[in-house]
Amino acid sequence: MRKKQPLGQNFLTDLNIASEIVEQAHIQPEGRVVEIGPGKGILTQLLLDRAGSLLAVEVDPRLCGMLRRQFGKNPKFELVEANAMTYDYSGAGSRYQVVSNLPYYAAMPIMKRLIHYKAHIIDMTLMLQKEVVDRLVAQPETRAYGSLSVFTQFHCQVERLLEVGKESFFPRPKVQSSVVRLTPLEQPPVSVDNLKTFHHVVNTAFFHKRKMLRNNLKGLNKPYQIDVKKIEDAGIQLDRRGETLTLEEFATLANLIEANHD
Repeated sequence: MRKKQPLGQNFLTDLNIASEIVEQAHIQPEGRVVEIGPGKGILTQLLLDRAGSLLAVEVDPRLCGMLRRQFGKNPKFELVEANAMTYDYSGAGSRYQVVSNLPYYAAMPIMKRLIHYKAHIIDMTLMLQKEVVDRLVAQPETRAYGSLSVFTQFHCQVERLLEVGKESFFPRPKVQSSVVRLTPLEQPPVSVDNLKTFHHVVNTAFFHKRKMLRNNLKGLNKPYQIDVKKIEDAGIQLDRRGETLTLEEFATLANLIEANHD
């Protein structure tokens, strides 16, 4: 009978890559680390060697049993059997670093949830699908630039660290992977008057990537009023596409729309 792979996860098997990820993570001596989805523990031992304490968050009960047998006697090791997409990261500690080979199927919701808890997080070293990292680091007027780029760069400093080939995993995935460091910013790089409006405007601007802002912004909820003259007086022509706007221009656009909000 074929053994079922837990939750479709691709396990990192290359010890050299694991060592490089931990090296790039710059683990603080005696600091706390949260590892999400430790799997079979290839990163876990390396992290325990450097950190003061480690909290592992793993949803699969079979893997939890394996991890307890392997690391349970280490006083620095703590395991929580929980879903990383719903876990309350405020309970993981006051300040900690995150290191994770995030499962592809859950990477975006987990990453966005971590950003929600950014007051607790020093930085995040995450291995993700290469295509996702392309989007995180993308700049305006590039194909990969979109709402995810703007969202992430608004909340974090983003730094691409390492490329990881398919051969470094079992089972072998169909895609390449990359490692990225996200460092939460104490203050966003731009000033917005209403965070909800800002994210709403950004998402709407990219709703149909090939459409002009003038058409996409019609999708905003009715209470928002679009004052074309004020927007264009601010230097943002509505015949542009969302992918051409910088973070600063999105902030300006959102603030102008918020000012007209009924």
